[in-house]
Amino acid sequence: MNLSLKKAIFAFAVASASSLFGGNEINPDAIELSPLPKPEKMQIDSDRPVSLDEVSLYVSKTSEAKDGIEWLSTHIKEWYGDLAPKVLPSSSALKNLPEGEEAYAICTDKNGVKISANSLKGVRWAAYSLRLMATAKRGTFKTVGYQVPTMEISDKPLLEFRGVHLCIIDTIRITQIERAIRLAAMMKFNYVVLEPWGMYKSSRNPWWSWHNATLDKETIRRLVAIGKDLGVTLIPQINMFGHATCARGVSQKHFVLDFYPEYEPLFEPGGWNWCLTNSETQRILRELIAEMHEDFGNPPFFHIGCDEAQPPTCAECRKVPYGKLVCKHITDIAEFIKSRGAQTMMWHDMLLEKDDPRWKEFVKYGSKETATLAETLPRDVVICDWQYSYGNMNEVRKDWPTIKYFSDKGFPVCAAPWRNFNTMGPMARYVSKVGGFGMLLTTWNHLRGSDWRNMYVYGSAAAWGTDPVKVAPLYDTHFALAMRYVGLDMKVTDRRDTGLYDYEVSPGWWPLW
Repeated sequence: MNLSLKKAIFAFAVASASSLFGGNEINPDAIELSPLPKPEKMQIDSDRPVSLDEVSLYVSKTSEAKDGIEWLSTHIKEWYGDLAPKVLPSSSALKNLPEGEEAYAICTDKNGVKISANSLKGVRWAAYSLRLMATAKRGTFKTVGYQVPTMEISDKPLLEFRGVHLCIIDTIRITQIERAIRLAAMMKFNYVVLEPWGMYKSSRNPWWSWHNATLDKETIRRLVAIGKDLGVTLIPQINMFGHATCARGVSQKHFVLDFYPEYEPLFEPGGWNWCLTNSETQRILRELIAEMHEDFGNPPFFHIGCDEAQPPTCAECRKVPYGKLVCKHITDIAEFIKSRGAQTMMWHDMLLEKDDPRWKEFVKYGSKETATLAETLPRDVVICDWQYSYGNMNEVRKDWPTIKYFSDKGFPVCAAPWRNFNTMGPMARYVSKVGGFGMLLTTWNHLRGSDWRNMYVYGSAAAWGTDPVKVAPLYDTHFALAMRYVGLDMKVTDRRDTGLYDYEVSPGWWPLW
């Protein structure tokens, strides 16, 4: 038995003042669900299964009741085929349905399987919970039907914005990105920021990509449609300041200048930053924003990056106070995005002066001038505060003064953790405490292996407001199950599109003969 998980579940029981897992205390690992429900109320007994023959659904938002029935009926049919349970409308809500647009309740007992939700969003989260806990009926060669535990769940998220930041690097296949989006939905994230590292095919500026770019308009619209159906909004990102290479800094690659040196005037010498004094740079960036925003279906947010920039070496940019130039550039870009009906999102680090003693233990790369942007930037810009607990990735903090700093100034703030898994829960609770906006989980080049698993498991639990299901010593069945369902939904046939790795053994592990 997983002792860490048992302790986490016991903590849930104390918090909710109810008996968790009914008569199943001896084997809490029987619950294959991540994130676990936020225990408004949660009683689950896997040792008393209920046949999944019918699902009764109530949606309190009458304008979405029909959509909820259609969505659940369609997807249950996709998931279970000829063995799919019938979906029937209900005229009354379960008594334990919480308030909130994303809230839902589930009750399964001898009287059947019942779901209540306040909106289509809640219907989706309830359906994913039910699916992950359903199992094939026992004692047969092939599946003849499905069953779910006897349970009573009353559930809703801690944070309104629960996002995952994904990078499309040249070695990442679109199938992997689709898997990551579908898995994000299964684990109740509702936003995905998609950052193409030179992999976006622009029709207006075809030079602005690697030659093997795979993110064309048709692909984007397909991914956006998948996300919308599953409850995930896709948000585009273009770096508007530093990281203009669309490549990792350690690689020393540049997706434009390595092939098209004639476009050098658009960048600072060397290519890491955009040249901000060049009017052609400003024109191109606005063209790219408009094109990508349109391709993504004009979502309510657009991420502009703006982290880890360097001082200018361009003769024109060095003629003016660079901090003021940066401030005007970012403010004008934010206003342009606002004119398109969207909010700007950006990384925080250039807004904190690196020599300010208040931020000694925290990420900060700004100068005195760029830090003034925190005073002048429009207050609807979402600040994504990436704090990675440098020096100790296992660190567990209780407060984050940088998050409070931006929140006190009136900005919506997203906590943005990475591999500092133990910090994610306390960080999410702190964001909620100070009135922050949400959490944006970053994955960067770790969209594979145990890091990917831990980011999703710890991050989804943190954003939902529960403790994570602890990593099992041999085989993490709850995460493997979610990935398996995603693969089945995609009808994958390539073994690379299953599990955590492309192959069973990394080529780097083979001896050199």
